[in-house]
Amino acid sequence: MRRMMRKLFVLLWALLTVTVAYAGAQQGVSPGDINAAAELRMLSQRLAKSYVQLGLDVVPAAALEQLRDSTLRFERNLERMEILASALPSVAPAIKRLRGDWAALNTVVAEPADKTRALLASQRSLDVLDGAERLVDALEVASDNGGARRINQAGKLRMLSQRVVKAYMLYSWGADTAASRHEMESAADEFGCGLTTLAALPENTADVRAELSEIALQWEWLRTALLVEGAGSYRLVVAEAADSILAATDRLVRLYQNSESR
Repeated sequence: MRRMMRKLFVLLWALLTVTVAYAGAQQGVSPGDINAAAELRMLSQRLAKSYVQLGLDVVPAAALEQLRDSTLRFERNLERMEILASALPSVAPAIKRLRGDWAALNTVVAEPADKTRALLASQRSLDVLDGAERLVDALEVASDNGGARRINQAGKLRMLSQRVVKAYMLYSWGADTAASRHEMESAADEFGCGLTTLAALPENTADVRAELSEIALQWEWLRTALLVEGAGSYRLVVAEAADSILAATDRLVRLYQNSESR
């Protein structure tokens, strides 16, 4: 009798596991999943930017807080992705690779920042960014939802707001200046094109249009500051402008996310 009850328990447990997995697969990729994956891109660049700021002694207390916050949020979002992979095995290899690249970046920023390590942190952050980009694209395809693309596009602006400032900080520090300047200019061009693309979407609500207008104003201010060369005092201006644009682009992403969650 006891053996029969044990077999029955095992059978019920297996059935429950299959049912939960099936329900997760049926539920598919949510707008929140797309946002969480897209946020990994931004956090990779925010972490590197904060590390460079620490090395430059630009509002170091705020930079340290941003670095710690970015680490915690990245880990939380990555764990969410690992849970999602149980229902969507096709993204599991991308998540596993991302976990390895993330560990490599963490190893670099665990040590005090100097010019050499700051440049290495930037390089490692680009590996993480590449992995996160692949993951977001895979989730967008799996979601088969036009709204996922808007969340992805807005999330890219959020990331670029941090990448362009990270590159600016490296350039102003004299760290591989040619490559840093190229990265800064490329990221700035991509931000401008992305902003124009989103602003042209006919389905934008009044709230979305208002947020896009605010981002455009802030972006013009940041671009002006980026063009000033040889002025170390502008590092603070650029850092603060980046924080403002990050907050605005995050609101934009959530507006798109909420419109898809209704």
